[in-house]
Amino acid sequence: MKREHTENSTTCRSNRSGLLVLAPNWLGDAVMATPFLFLLRRAFPERSVYLLCRSYVAPVYRRCSAVDHLVEYARRTGMRGALRAIRKGVPEGAREICFVLPVSFRAALTAVLSGTGRRYGYGGEFRRFLLTDSLPSGAYRSGHLVDAYAALATLASSGTKGETPLPVVVPSYEWEKDIEAFGLEEGYIAISPGAAYGGAKIWPADRFARAAAMLSRRTGRRIVVVGSAGETEAGEEILSRSGSGRNLAGRCSVDELLSVLRGAALVVGNDSGPAHIAAAMGRPTAVLFGSTSPAWTAPRGRAVAIISAGVECSPCFERECPRGAPRCLEEIDPEEVAERACILMEEV
Repeated sequence: MKREHTENSTTCRSNRSGLLVLAPNWLGDAVMATPFLFLLRRAFPERSVYLLCRSYVAPVYRRCSAVDHLVEYARRTGMRGALRAIRKGVPEGAREICFVLPVSFRAALTAVLSGTGRRYGYGGEFRRFLLTDSLPSGAYRSGHLVDAYAALATLASSGTKGETPLPVVVPSYEWEKDIEAFGLEEGYIAISPGAAYGGAKIWPADRFARAAAMLSRRTGRRIVVVGSAGETEAGEEILSRSGSGRNLAGRCSVDELLSVLRGAALVVGNDSGPAHIAAAMGRPTAVLFGSTSPAWTAPRGRAVAIISAGVECSPCFERECPRGAPRCLEEIDPEEVAERACILMEEV
């Protein structure tokens, strides 16, 4: 059983040889990498899994049963911090095999400079010569990102690809106490109005406000807004129309965010980290898509509804719409969102 981490690594006693995984840097991508970890555990049961990640995404993996040793570094320390964390937290014997999940040149170079042996990842961005075993860069976006990560486990094990499991995120075992500290009781509706990627992924706050007001009236449930400090103003606008609620934007750590999402009866948000986390915890999750593609990054879970306008220019993967206001989001009707979300709650 893996212990809670202290300082920069989570460890358990094991005499097994190991392998190293360089984790994705975004919350949503981190969640979508969890099925890969379970496949890796199945393919290499005799090896301990060391996972290197930024501290920001560490809560996604902290209670993951497929990870034996969690090695963290701060984003501000960059590659030097990552290399220092590997030298301190990953023994040389666990660097024989390394999986490079981020598709950046820097991530592949980190794997090389840390003295790893076999390096698995995707080519592209001049990375291929840094990897000993690679899949073509075009395959990275040929399907869902969950399956793209899973393909690396299959490549390394030389096995036949089996069924890919759903993403799994486990919140604090004391999540109920965490939400009580915010004055909440289980069963509210969580709204996540932000997205770090850019404005072309963000449904307008006034649309969220209208949908939240309808959901509150129809269900009698309280509205709770989550997100970064940058969504504080949007949260106030949303709550101004829906009556009583809590604006937790900018007030939660990522660990606390997991607890708040776990306590929700429904989560409504953009294609962003909170939506992926909620879906991976089995929460009913309604997700709004604009410039990005559901075929590529739709949250996976047992109760997920994907809502998009289906305009001809989407997906374009632009951070900001080159035409001004993004039609792909502007044309999503709050009434449809509320209706789809209510149906989703009833089906669970």
